[in-house]
Amino acid sequence: MNYLYIAFTDISVSVGYNNNKYDYTFDTVNSTYHDWLNIAKKINSDFQLIDGGVIQRPVDGDGKKSYVIKTQDNKTIDVANLFTESLNKPFIIENIREVNQQNSLERKFIHREKELTWSIEYSGLTSGKDEYCQESLLTVANGYIGLRGTLPEMTASHDYYPATYIAGLYNQATSQVNDHQVVNEDFVNAPNGQFISLKIGDGDYIHPNNVTTLALTRHLDFKTGVLSSDWLIETTDGKQLNIRCFKFANMANMSHYCLHYQFIPLNFSGEMTLLTRLEGNTCNAGVERYRSLNQNHYSVLEGGAKQQNAYLLAQTHQSKIGIGLASSLCGDFFSPQDIICHFSDSVVEQSIIFNAQKNTPYTVEKSVALTTSTAYPDNWQDITKWELPTWQTQLAETKQAWQTLWDEADIAVSGDLMTQKLLRLHSYHLLSSASPFSNEKNKLDVSVTARGLHGEAYRGHIFWDEIFIFPFYIMHFPDTARQLLLYRYRRLETARLAAKAAGFQGSMFPWQSGHDGTEQTQVLHLNPLSGQWDPDHSCRQRHVSLAIAYNVWLYWRNTLDNLFMKEYGLELLNDITLFWLGLCQWDEQDQRFHISGVMGPDEFHEKYADAQEGGLKDNAYTNLMVAWLFNEMTTLYRDKRFTDKLSEFGFSANTLDKLCQIKTQLAVTLNQDDVIEQFAGYFALDDLDWESYRQKYGNIYRMDRILRKENKSADDFKVAKQADTLMLFNNLDKTTVKSLIESLGHSLSESFAEKNLHYYLKRTSHGSTLSRIVHAYLAEQIQLHDLSWQLYQDALYSDYNDIQGGTTAEGIHTGVMAATLNTTIMAYAGVDIRQDILNIAPSLPKQWQGLSFKLRHQCALFHIKVTHNNITVMSDKACTISINNHLYSLVPNTPLSLNSKEGNANG
Repeated sequence: MNYLYIAFTDISVSVGYNNNKYDYTFDTVNSTYHDWLNIAKKINSDFQLIDGGVIQRPVDGDGKKSYVIKTQDNKTIDVANLFTESLNKPFIIENIREVNQQNSLERKFIHREKELTWSIEYSGLTSGKDEYCQESLLTVANGYIGLRGTLPEMTASHDYYPATYIAGLYNQATSQVNDHQVVNEDFVNAPNGQFISLKIGDGDYIHPNNVTTLALTRHLDFKTGVLSSDWLIETTDGKQLNIRCFKFANMANMSHYCLHYQFIPLNFSGEMTLLTRLEGNTCNAGVERYRSLNQNHYSVLEGGAKQQNAYLLAQTHQSKIGIGLASSLCGDFFSPQDIICHFSDSVVEQSIIFNAQKNTPYTVEKSVALTTSTAYPDNWQDITKWELPTWQTQLAETKQAWQTLWDEADIAVSGDLMTQKLLRLHSYHLLSSASPFSNEKNKLDVSVTARGLHGEAYRGHIFWDEIFIFPFYIMHFPDTARQLLLYRYRRLETARLAAKAAGFQGSMFPWQSGHDGTEQTQVLHLNPLSGQWDPDHSCRQRHVSLAIAYNVWLYWRNTLDNLFMKEYGLELLNDITLFWLGLCQWDEQDQRFHISGVMGPDEFHEKYADAQEGGLKDNAYTNLMVAWLFNEMTTLYRDKRFTDKLSEFGFSANTLDKLCQIKTQLAVTLNQDDVIEQFAGYFALDDLDWESYRQKYGNIYRMDRILRKENKSADDFKVAKQADTLMLFNNLDKTTVKSLIESLGHSLSESFAEKNLHYYLKRTSHGSTLSRIVHAYLAEQIQLHDLSWQLYQDALYSDYNDIQGGTTAEGIHTGVMAATLNTTIMAYAGVDIRQDILNIAPSLPKQWQGLSFKLRHQCALFHIKVTHNNITVMSDKACTISINNHLYSLVPNTPLSLNSKEGNANG
């Protein structure tokens, strides 16, 4: 094995490799975070064919093998982690005397790589956006409850933001902003049961801001869903404590979460007090730009405590959702009779006064339960009577549940440590946002929010992001996908009323959906750069209903769940079809049907310049997805299994004729280079001087806000926030897109997809995290491997590195996380789940050695493993599959191995 051996002095870095030594000048004492990144980058470029590295450092006096430093710009760096991430190889810290023990080293590297790819870890105490970002990524959740990754001692401020979110917990509040009265529906920050702190003698309760942090590590284990923290502190009078906490949301029992809190007085003995609270005074303050608004969403109805047990009952103001919170304490240094209880100002306090002894560990365990009247309509208040299971019982339960999830959903990549780590990070957060153990088992009436159960951005609403999210659940947990689809079905009547109020037929689903399915998009929004209130036309993104239709169709294609279609799916599809049928208007002059007054996925273009009304004409993505929908509906109506059911909804032969006419006469414009016009008039817009804006502003993701600040409008320029027209290639394969366009009377060259990618990529600012991954998927389809890899990696790191400058602080992005997982399977493993026969045509990145995963397709469970030379597929049922356009028959539970280069199958 080829290892680097790295040693630091105050003024240099010494690198040993193959018995040679290389020295670099480096000021380790006065360097910034970027200086450390640069030296790691330099070493990476000089030593590329390595398997890992040993950072040589003597064991600390306390026996810990770590190398954590504070940079000149006040960043905390774990040097081993920094080199691991920069060089994409495992690095360990070792005692100089042990580095020559090769066998021992190899075992440690294997352990290190496993640990790195199943967890994230942060060292040091941060604050503000950096801290908020870490809290989002360290969130523990189970599909019903989400707990941000804070320390128990933290309280809400600009520095830290402990928060609790419950799926489906929404409330509307009215705010007066200047001369505007604004109504917002928010994702409520629920009452908090996580707070635990200590005080020594008559001192203040310990808080990160009133003690010195000597060391802090927070570690999230993806495999078990357990967040651990190890905090070494010193008070102003020199007393030192080591505080360790373990926290998890019980994946097996959605209403429960637990904290295991252990502390050791290191250099003192004396009186101490432990305080824990149930806090019914929380408000929504996780998004800075919302803080001036009314963020108080609930009132406490009652609360109290007796010995180890405590509870709160509350209710949201407008939505009238009941919230129950209960907790139970146990520990090794007190009895229930020792607990002092107090309830006032919506806060229940329990405290324990005791005499602590130096170097003695003390432990308290807090089991917490949460209910809402939406999830527990008949007994949410009975939480006050619940017997809460112990920490150990719940830890065993949640570990087993997580193992079940990972057995189904893990995507294993070999040869690329960081990609593996981030794919698991994304899988973890999706499973935390919705899972079979919560959504499916308990029939939750919710869907996956755009920011998970992790933060308050987008107000916890459900968007078209579902089109990226659903494939993950359809492939791995189809019954959970079914339950998530029912969220839309249960709001079908609300969508019908919205369509009727707007003068349309069918159902008009909202761009932003929350509690009851009414439109929650604002009429006005505040531009933080200009300080002005601008009209918000984003509710005209009617294509959200096409995403719903697509997800219904994709679910059915993959599950053959005809019962779902008859009970729910066909009705959804019929209503969505009727809505779009009414929007298609015939123009005698050009003999085409047109759709006006809508927006595409690109939110920079809301209307035409100088137009009073929002919306655009003939958005190509919308029109072509409508053509696709009409085509699928004609197929479904002709399917004898569904004809009668569709007829019950008024779908008739006359409807069929209309669909057949419109789907071949919708207006879509192409230029002479086969580029699809994003919307009518797009080609006449001005081009933007991208380079000058990059030089002036650096970050130009939000070009719309930059242009408004300059008294210009994105409506006047060929500039896109994200993939719009190119979204067609995300939903449909190239052949289907080509067929749709040619059915409208156009002829296309074989390179039309590549031409569209290049045209729109250079006109896109990627202001949405969803943008790059769509481009990456298309780039791989047309064999632009390097471009695909670059965009894929950017998307993969988007939340982990918070590339949009603070947005991850407000919650993770479930859409892009899911899309990276989908692209891994669909683009790089080449699996197409949209056909009757599972198609596999791998295009494995050169950076990987192999890729393996499971997925479900049409009632069969497939195990798929791909390397550069071989493809191995096994199914639990007899079936036919396509590999590289050749059909193969699978025998149940018998692997089929194919030499991809020679085309020979064995098995």
